[in-house]
Amino acid sequence: MIKVFSMAEIFNIDIPNFTLGKEIGRGGMAAVYLGEQLQPKRQVAIKVVSPQGNDEKILEDLKKEGDTVAQFSHPNIVTVYACGVVDHYYYLAMEILAGGDLKQKINQGLTELETFNIMIDMGKALEHAHKRGTLHRDIKPENILFHDDGQAVLVDFGIARAGNAVSEFTRVGAVVGTPHYMSPERALGKDIDERSDLYALGVVFYEMLVGEKVYDAADTFAVSYAHVHEPIPDLPKNLAKYQPLLNKLLAKNPDDRFQSATQLVHQLKKYVRRLHPAHDTTHSFIPITDHRAQKKSWLPYIVGGGALGAAVLAGGFFMGKNDGVIEVNKVKLTPQQMVELSEKLPAANSFFNMQNFTQAEVFYEEILTKYDCKEEDARGRMKILNIEKYNKIIEACD
Repeated sequence: MIKVFSMAEIFNIDIPNFTLGKEIGRGGMAAVYLGEQLQPKRQVAIKVVSPQGNDEKILEDLKKEGDTVAQFSHPNIVTVYACGVVDHYYYLAMEILAGGDLKQKINQGLTELETFNIMIDMGKALEHAHKRGTLHRDIKPENILFHDDGQAVLVDFGIARAGNAVSEFTRVGAVVGTPHYMSPERALGKDIDERSDLYALGVVFYEMLVGEKVYDAADTFAVSYAHVHEPIPDLPKNLAKYQPLLNKLLAKNPDDRFQSATQLVHQLKKYVRRLHPAHDTTHSFIPITDHRAQKKSWLPYIVGGGALGAAVLAGGFFMGKNDGVIEVNKVKLTPQQMVELSEKLPAANSFFNMQNFTQAEVFYEEILTKYDCKEEDARGRMKILNIEKYNKIIEACD
């Protein structure tokens, strides 16, 4: 048996294939522990939930919801390794996210570019979930966590449901969401759809920009009333350019909002392109990148290899290494590839400025081999990071 210690009680729970360590978080009926999965062996975070009265229907609903999230495979949604019910306790084993939560980052202060990158990450997470028929229903800063590299991850689908289905867990009031982030239609008890999640994300957007909640009051009824009836607040003058975006996110009528997360992400990327500091070396911004492509590029370093593990074939050109030879793209870039290049260079520079030289080298190598082997910034910094690789790239280019 593995002993699990809480602030108020000591109980025993034996989770098959897992061991539990120290408690690292607590809220409501749940506690989170550091743990270890035995096969395959890896460090995990394990959330343990103890519903009041050990209600079997609640435990069944929790298990279904855990199974739903476990089916997701997306870099901006928490990876779930296992879930189940043991001795009237629900457990969920997931990846460890060591970069803190969004509430902490808001308290520290966010740049506009960091704010938009987080919005895009969350938009992509919701896009993935919504396309699979699942609403999150509890978007808030505490449920947005980060990897060490700054990538935002959506967690805690504890009251996520398919469409408008309502679980017993929600119905009995064990989890009702957070009033500060509820859409007007949800506050009124009406049917909701994916636009309700987007409204909540809009509330988070305001909080990231301003550092305060959209509506705040002494009790939950007053907060809910404000979401339904109060006008959308004006942003400060220096942020007024984002007012149209905020108004669309927080429209009282769902028909006036973005109709899908895909629409939102498309619009957010337009704002990011205006914000990108192509040659800014004074700030360490979170880069705007496709994290799925990013993870592929980083994979050899994650598993311990020093070289890219596979060739990448795209658009009529080849990027790879064979017997120490580096081949570079010498084909004119398509408009799409030019946009990708304009995003990857600031990302590489951001990693360089943050002294994350391993990831910077990966990005500069990709820029010089896949896109433009004569890009001056990438050349100059690759020469600093890896002179041997730099020489081979220049030789292949010239």
